[in-house]
Amino acid sequence: RVMGGAYGGFCTFSPFSGFFSFLSYRDPNLEKTLDVYEAAADALMATADALEKDPDALATAIIGTIGDMDGALQPDQKGSTAFSRWLINESAEYRQKYRDEILNTTAEDFREFALRLKDMKKTSAAVVGSKAAFETAAQNGREMPLTDVM
Repeated sequence: RVMGGAYGGFCTFSPFSGFFSFLSYRDPNLEKTLDVYEAAADALMATADALEKDPDALATAIIGTIGDMDGALQPDQKGSTAFSRWLINESAEYRQKYRDEILNTTAEDFREFALRLKDMKKTSAAVVGSKAAFETAAQNGREMPLTDVM
C-alpha cells in the first residue's frame, strides 16, 4: 500500500490469539486499499506459484523474515520485548520452534495460507479516517457504516 500513497502498511498474525490483520496508515486510497486486502489470497496464491519456480526468492524471503525477528534491539526494546514475552509465557524453546518453522517454509505453505484466507467467513474492517474519505468511498461503490468519534 505504500506504493499507492500510504505512509506504511503491513499485516500481523498472532499465533496466540489466531488474530490476523492488515493495516495501512495515512492511506489516501481507502477503497483501493480494501480491494487489495480482499485480493490478498489470490496474490498469495500467485506468489506461491512463483516461489515454487524460484527457490532463491523463497530463500530470500525466509532470510528477511528471520532477520526481522533477530534484529538488534535498543535497550528499551529489549525490556519491552522481555516483558511481553513474560506476559504471554513465551519460552525460548517456543521461539526456536517458531524460527525452525520459518526456516523450513515452502511454497506450499504460502499456498495453504492463501486457501485459509480465501475460506475466511467472518471478516471485518475497521477504518479510522476522515468523513470525506468515507464519502468518496461510498461514491465509488464502497459504502460502510460510519461512526463519528470526534
